[in-house]
Amino acid sequence: MARPAHPTPRDDATTQASAPASADPAADAAAGGQGDASAARAQAHADYVHDQLQQERTVYDHAQTLRSRAPARIKAVKAARAAGGLPADPSGADDSLSHYHVVERMLDERAFYPPHDKRTESPAYARVHHQMTVADDKHCVSCGVQHSTLGDPANNPFGAVQMETHHHTIEWALANAIDPAKFNQHIRPGLLHAAQRRMSEPDYAKTPAEYREFDTVYAADMTADQIHGWIDHGADNLWVLCDVHHRHKFVGIHAITFPIWGPQDVVDATVMADQIEAAKSAKGNV
Repeated sequence: MARPAHPTPRDDATTQASAPASADPAADAAAGGQGDASAARAQAHADYVHDQLQQERTVYDHAQTLRSRAPARIKAVKAARAAGGLPADPSGADDSLSHYHVVERMLDERAFYPPHDKRTESPAYARVHHQMTVADDKHCVSCGVQHSTLGDPANNPFGAVQMETHHHTIEWALANAIDPAKFNQHIRPGLLHAAQRRMSEPDYAKTPAEYREFDTVYAADMTADQIHGWIDHGADNLWVLCDVHHRHKFVGIHAITFPIWGPQDVVDATVMADQIEAAKSAKGNV
């Protein structure tokens, strides 16, 4: 006769009666506790992996929607530019700061910013922004679109409207909260190293002044005023991004966490789907 899948009370009692008594009950209890803690850690890790993959897949799906809508968005922008008396495609003299205002969207979080002036583009920031986005025609860090290709659907896959510059090391609104001593201890050494590498290049003297402004300043501890200036318009604190990857609700760097934002344009949708299923199985097996 086949043994039942679950022991009957008699089976259980027989098993308990025949099991040898532990010589060290305290050790057994400790081992059981370690097992529970290990299982809890495994469960937490599985939950984390699954959640991260799900977030990445959501961002990827939104990105594909934006890609599909990009041609229509570019067409609409061209029509709006024509209605406003501007050429259909941006020119080298057409700086987005002259025609658009900035609307920032933040994460659903509590961010405590110190008192600061209303954000306006300083003349120094405007010069650096123009140098990076128009004169040097730098690519969006995420999708690769440039000021010169905004009107080209083949090279503007997300239908970006303009090129922007993002304060990526220290946000402008936090300038009044920065401790100069900590900045000089933790951030300045890396900036100095990068500047020394640039200055060793043969054509460094030909580098636009907008990129060289702070290179010699990094050699000594920076003052609060110098740090404020660097936060505002230091090229080392600015990334070129299109408006989509800067401020869009679902794929912008101001709207989603960096671990999700960073790889969004290089993930493999098929592999990611397989990994999500694997993560689900891991959660169920813990």
